Amino acid sequence: MDNQKDVIMKKEGKGAIIVIGLLFLVILGLSLYICYDKGIFKTKETDISDTSKKEKTNTKNEKKSEGVTFSDSELEKYVNYISPVSIGPSALIYDKDVVYADSLSAGDKVKYIGSYVYSKHTTSPDYQYDIISEIDVKSSVEEVYGLNSYEKTTFNLGCGNYTINENENKYYSQTGCGGTTATIVSNLITDYKATKNKLEITTAYAFFDGMTNKIYKDYNKNTVLDEYESNNITEAEAYLKEYVKKNKDRLNTIVYTFNSSDGKNYYFNRRSRL
Repeated sequence: MDNQKDVIMKKEGKGAIIVIGLLFLVILGLSLYICYDKGIFKTKETDISDTSKKEKTNTKNEKKSEGVTFSDSELEKYVNYISPVSIGPSALIYDKDVVYADSLSAGDKVKYIGSYVYSKHTTSPDYQYDIISEIDVKSSVEEVYGLNSYEKTTFNLGCGNYTINENENKYYSQTGCGGTTATIVSNLITDYKATKNKLEITTAYAFFDGMTNKIYKDYNKNTVLDEYESNNITEAEAYLKEYVKKNKDRLNTIVYTFNSSDGKNYYFNRRSRL
């Protein structure tokens, strides 16, 4: 009998231990679930995912910080450096597919920024000469092409050759072109890309010929786009500007490239026709 009691007691003891063990596991499981549900514990996969998201965010921020923003007026200033004016500098720059700054002669450097230089000209009291100060020519050249890029030279701005007067440090050219039937060019900025090292400005453009009163797609005047009769150059310029805006998708495009070594000063590198 005693043996039977001992066996029964042992069985009851084992059963109690199993029940206690099961209760412990249930409580432990509930506790872990509550902790997980409350976000107290994170799995390694979650940690890796969070780290990956942070790395992607940082990469995006780095790429954003590399970009440089220019206002419309700043972009127009850069494009206008390399554009001709109505009377004076010619539109010859548009006749070439690519123009590289480092391959231009001293005289061509001035000619290719003709509008910028010509805007600083004055006239002699007797109206016999156009005059441009050497200081103005030098500052214009170095602002567009970089420091120490200026050389004393003879240059042509459409109405004749400008030669330097060493005693006065001024460039002189005889006035009187004999007509005002110049070719007018109008640019419209359609896009730009900028980093600390490079600025690329894309433009659409068209030409107006005062002799034929026609608007052309190309410098060589092979493709006629439209006609416009006007004896007033200012009026024609305004009309052409609006025409380019409305018809930009039909026009040829040019990309102006400026390079920088300090992220602040951008100097003309090349002009290429697409």
